[in-house]
Amino acid sequence: MRPALIATDLDGTFVDAVGEVSQVNRAALEFAARQGVPVVVATGRPSRWLGVLDDLPGIHPQVVVSNGAGIFDLVQGEHTVVHGLDRQVALSVADDLRAAVPGLMFALEWGGHFGCEPELKQERGEWLRVGSLAELAAEPEPVLKLCAFHAELDSDELALRGGAVIADRLTVTHSHLGEYGLLEISAPEVTKASGLAALCAGLGVSAAQVAAFGDMPNDLPMLAWAGQGFAIAQGHRLLHEAGFALTEGPPEEAVGRTIMRLLT
Repeated sequence: MRPALIATDLDGTFVDAVGEVSQVNRAALEFAARQGVPVVVATGRPSRWLGVLDDLPGIHPQVVVSNGAGIFDLVQGEHTVVHGLDRQVALSVADDLRAAVPGLMFALEWGGHFGCEPELKQERGEWLRVGSLAELAAEPEPVLKLCAFHAELDSDELALRGGAVIADRLTVTHSHLGEYGLLEISAPEVTKASGLAALCAGLGVSAAQVAAFGDMPNDLPMLAWAGQGFAIAQGHRLLHEAGFALTEGPPEEAVGRTIMRLLT
């Protein structure tokens, strides 16, 4: 089925390991634009990390950010939708996680800036605030994500342990595989799927008309919601186990190649 809208994750999906967009993916964006098919980005990135979209033709100006906790308008330069965390619930969840998984360190994500506990090593910048979790949570702006870091456990292991602790109080997912573990925790029922569904409703596009691409567990709800869900072949095993169609070719070209096939 020819999609009326295409949604794509960024890191590991549309953007390569060094943060660049391949010529194949760029050409597919231009082709989709000429065909009148909007391409919407749905990312775990916060709004301050969207610079890669600045020179991309055909990207829809509304971006689903922070795993669905916000929609950021590239033209207006601000969030137009925010689903913030209940601060007391977030602090309670953090306390329970800290007791169940020793060694966790926490941070809060607002989109334009980021705050972490003093023990968490982060690159310094104007966007960074450092303090206790309670101090950070007292700031008046809506919090988009609670982040839990662990220096020794990987994200898959953290998700298993953390999910049991959090239950349905908040939404937990992960998208980082590397030298440390990271849980990304949002308000209840907030996912990339919920953010994309709201955006599509405003555009008059149904789930069945959407083709979506992703590579990590935080993409699972979006791929399941879309009429056509595509997992990057080199992506996380959970997407393979879920039975989504797998892309073909190098990961940095996989989305572009599939877009061209879907639209021609």
